[in-house]
Amino acid sequence: MKVDFCPQAGGGSIDAFCTTGFTRQSKRQFKLWDSRNMNSPIVQQNIDQSAGAILPFYDEGTHLLYLAGKGDSNIRYYELVPEDPWQFYVSEFKGGTPARGWCRVPARANDTTKCEVTRILKLDGNQIVPLSFLCPRKSNLFQADLYPDAYAGKSTIGAEEFFSGKKGKVHRISMNPKDRAAGGAKPADEASNSGAITKKKTASQLNKEVKDKDSEIARLQALLKENNIKY
Repeated sequence: MKVDFCPQAGGGSIDAFCTTGFTRQSKRQFKLWDSRNMNSPIVQQNIDQSAGAILPFYDEGTHLLYLAGKGDSNIRYYELVPEDPWQFYVSEFKGGTPARGWCRVPARANDTTKCEVTRILKLDGNQIVPLSFLCPRKSNLFQADLYPDAYAGKSTIGAEEFFSGKKGKVHRISMNPKDRAAGGAKPADEASNSGAITKKKTASQLNKEVKDKDSEIARLQALLKENNIKY
């Protein structure tokens, strides 16, 4: 069985889990579970009959669930919605060769200039093939509805804090290229700055800071010497 977390599934209030596996008749299927009640799934959908395990990948920005099977050459994707029936089949990507494995690239790496909403890497024989899923739009402007703030890939609390029961806030970065160019990756939640990602300083900026500190140290040393204070 494979599992993927679907936070606020379909843009609603339910944090769901997607599991993929097999029925007793060896049919492949996926299920959606409400994290508040795991007694029974809210969705149980048969897919097909095959031997390869299916890997689920959920994109919380577009609410699309991608299902890619080992040994398959295709990727099915569904849209999750915040009410019954909870999911709708959208379409299917079909390739030419079976895959040995799949991996989804983090949303923060998507190319917003091409309206790329998802990128999945396919392990094809002895090579890795990137597969881009694009939204067909002609405008060159930033598509804010396609790109909500993405997970920054940086934790806000450590392991000890987590196991002690502390809850951290997820740090997100803007997907707008203008925001990134202006100040690097800017956290969307300004209430917590402990995990903020900032733009790295240049070598000249660091050298200037060192020289300024050296000058300050020299001034303080001279002041101590002037007042006969040993240090």
